[in-house]
Amino acid sequence: MSPEVRADGWNHNSHYHPVLLSAVPRPCALALDVGCGLGSFARRLARVADHVEAIDRDGEVLARARESSVGFRNLRFVESDFLTFESADHYDFVSFVATLHHLPFAEAMTRAKNLVRPGGVIAVLGLDRATSWIDEGRRSVLAYPVSIFHRLTRRVAPVGAPIAEPAMTLEEIRREALAVVPDATIERHLLWRYSLLWTKPGR
Repeated sequence: MSPEVRADGWNHNSHYHPVLLSAVPRPCALALDVGCGLGSFARRLARVADHVEAIDRDGEVLARARESSVGFRNLRFVESDFLTFESADHYDFVSFVATLHHLPFAEAMTRAKNLVRPGGVIAVLGLDRATSWIDEGRRSVLAYPVSIFHRLTRRVAPVGAPIAEPAMTLEEIRREALAVVPDATIERHLLWRYSLLWTKPGR
């Protein structure tokens, strides 16, 4: 287990941080983490990117994130709503960790697409709604034992930010995503999460 995970603790989101980190372009001059919460992923991202901007609209959560990030000189926290966030820069990497279901999906993906430079990557770790109680049961039958095992063997990290239930199924997410970012790779993961990775064409 990495030092960052040991320091921040484990939860369903941090379990999949490596999936997103593996998609960070090398080199990565500037990255944006949307809805950063307590900054757990932003701190890990700051170890592979030259500069990271981490935004969240909750000022109290950001204050706690800053307290936990002393020593990360290349990490800047900004209080802002993503849809009105103003940036003169384009990013090599834009991430959403359990954030996208809090936003209008197509609008947020379009804004991310416009903010990422050619050759840059959008990386999403998201939540989706089960299509039925049968689907929910099928997903949970393996996920619950795995989740319980990790909770018993690791220090659990609080999410520390507002929680919302996802409104879109994975099929709806796939359809809306591919309309905005064709050729995105979308995969379902065990612990009630999915990932979406997309590289903007050109350089």
